[in-house]
Amino acid sequence: MQLLKGIKVENVIIEKAMEIGASLAGITSIAALKASPSYAVYDKRPYYDGYKGVEWKEEYKSVLVLALAHPESKPVLDWWSMKVPGFTPGNRALRDLSKNLKTWLGNELGIKAHALPYQIEFGGAFLKDAAVLAGLGVFGKNNLLVTPEFGSLVRLRGIFLEPELIPTGPAGFDPCKDCVMHCRKACPEDAFRSGTYERDLCKIEQDRLEAAFEIMDGSIMGIEEASDVIRYCRKCEIACPVGRAAAP
Repeated sequence: MQLLKGIKVENVIIEKAMEIGASLAGITSIAALKASPSYAVYDKRPYYDGYKGVEWKEEYKSVLVLALAHPESKPVLDWWSMKVPGFTPGNRALRDLSKNLKTWLGNELGIKAHALPYQIEFGGAFLKDAAVLAGLGVFGKNNLLVTPEFGSLVRLRGIFLEPELIPTGPAGFDPCKDCVMHCRKACPEDAFRSGTYERDLCKIEQDRLEAAFEIMDGSIMGIEEASDVIRYCRKCEIACPVGRAAAP
């Protein structure tokens, strides 16, 4: 594909991502991502067994961040099942989007790309950090990404790109400045009681919901057979008032 003079490749990539299903998309550098706060914290206290630090191939210089809107009216997008490819319908959709975009990048732009796994311990990235650096939104008082268009109601995925592209962020956006923090008040475990997010408290609710799994018909999850399904908590996410005008 030959780009017209004056057209930025970053714009072409983002427009294509939106055309084939992304609700939002942005680009940042891998160098900036490696320097983001989450990595320093995670190296000291990883959530998952098997994590041995960030090990990414040196040829990749940029990361494309994709967001899929997840309105309250479509809760099934992050219902979790071992039998669903990608484990949730939303992640399945983002995985398919990533694969299609990777193929297009190679065929049309000659750009080598690597669709990231979701899990950090298998070579994934901290997507909230990447999304903030790419200008999709900011870290909110709910410890989640807050976007102008959809608030925190988004699911994320990333693709590493070989060339060093121009970052599209960060954004000049401060939605939490005068907010009364509905998100923190909504937490069933009061995980913000110290003034910052405490993962151990959040995990109490997570463990409770995992134990309370439901057996659901496969048609609900987009598969052929019934499966055990976990419906994780979204209360702090849903309580955020930002972007509500865009919610279906």
